[in-house]
Amino acid sequence: MTITLRPLAHSEIGLVRKTNQDSGFVSTTMLLVADGMGGAAAGDVASAVAVRELRRLNNTSGTGEEILDTWREALESVNLDMANLIIANPRLDGMGTTICGGIFDGENLHIAHIGDSRGYLYSQGALTQFTHDHSYVQSLVDEGKIEASEAMIHPHRSLLLKVLNGQPSLQPDFFSVEVKAGDRVMFCSDGLCGLVTDEDIALGLAAEDPGVALHNLIGLAHDAGGTDNITIVIADVVEIKALPSSGDSPENLGDHTITFIADPDTLDQEILPVMEFKTSGLLGAACDPKIISRVKAAKKTGQKLNPKLALKPSAKESSKNSDASASSSTRELSPAEATSGETESFRYSLLSKKRRWIQLFITLLILGGLGAAAWGVRTYVFNQYYIGESGGKVAIYQGLPGDIAGIQTSWLYEDPTPQPSIKLTDLTFNSRDRVKSHIITTGGIDGARATVKQLEEESKKCQERRHSRLPDAPAPLDGC
Repeated sequence: MTITLRPLAHSEIGLVRKTNQDSGFVSTTMLLVADGMGGAAAGDVASAVAVRELRRLNNTSGTGEEILDTWREALESVNLDMANLIIANPRLDGMGTTICGGIFDGENLHIAHIGDSRGYLYSQGALTQFTHDHSYVQSLVDEGKIEASEAMIHPHRSLLLKVLNGQPSLQPDFFSVEVKAGDRVMFCSDGLCGLVTDEDIALGLAAEDPGVALHNLIGLAHDAGGTDNITIVIADVVEIKALPSSGDSPENLGDHTITFIADPDTLDQEILPVMEFKTSGLLGAACDPKIISRVKAAKKTGQKLNPKLALKPSAKESSKNSDASASSSTRELSPAEATSGETESFRYSLLSKKRRWIQLFITLLILGGLGAAAWGVRTYVFNQYYIGESGGKVAIYQGLPGDIAGIQTSWLYEDPTPQPSIKLTDLTFNSRDRVKSHIITTGGIDGARATVKQLEEESKKCQERRHSRLPDAPAPLDGC
């Protein structure tokens, strides 16, 4: 039996943000979501750079291990590209992006993951999250310090421990997931999974029609506040012989190959002069509030959902939704359209009653727990490390660069082993600048030591080149 992926994608700004910093790529062999971060430091550029390069892996063939190695090499290459971009454009310092995607080889999805975008498998009525968030709150959940439900409202839920950001200590996850006909795969940014529980995501995905499932999830994200960009990629695993004859032949499935970035016009063309993204093919249909109401009502009453009955709209509603899909699949809804009528009023309601109670709870928590929050920040700072300069040499610092309200937040790391003896003058100009402006590392002290090890290797090579150079040779351009 031959199987393939039938993908569907949606990316939007959400209800609060002013720009969309998510990017992605979908085809019958590759699914990818990248959630950029950095705000003024151009998170949209970070995600766009990553997708522009990683989409070249589409149609990659080979064994599972070979594909994972290809992923590994590609992410290292993208990370280097980001480092070079930051060196050339210092205002980009601080940008980064999550990566969550899979390459399909006909039997398995081979996954690359870093950050807090997520991958899910919906199979035989059960939802499984097959990625593990690289976030501060997830580390607290792993250590048993908080419950998973608390992570969604934790004040530091946005802090990431791993991200693709041009720093040398890159540690993504690489693994494979077996899929079969009838399964449904979903990748999403935290504009969905950071606001909507896995239980509700499962209810939304239960719809038989993937388009209805996608509408359900968008509606649930909006109902939860829509406070972040929302990017969702759904792919049904289907038998090629079972595909409908009306346009979904294996050949036509290739038409679903889409590179998408929601706001291509906002990209700085001086930084990325050769962007070639296209936005056609994105699903722009509005969610149906009646479907969402059924999902919520079923959950409230404890009713077991039947996707064909509880989630499928009536014939009248289905006709209405089909018309809406046809008219909006090639354009985004205007603000006037988005706010007109009872349906859109529901869709764009920022504060449902439940949301107000959550915000009130958070406010009381902040007012009553400043001491606990301060302790949490202190704990977080004590677990951060970066590479900087001390007396003309490379040094490991504990904490975060700079200060908070005049209070120093970093200090030389006290370690039984001595600090590195790498002179800045024995590094390339680029590495000297990076050390002087601080190299933020992930993975704790081990990550910092790994970065120092890389700088130490560079220092040795630099010294060897210097000693072997003839006295009258011109000075090298890279400083060695």
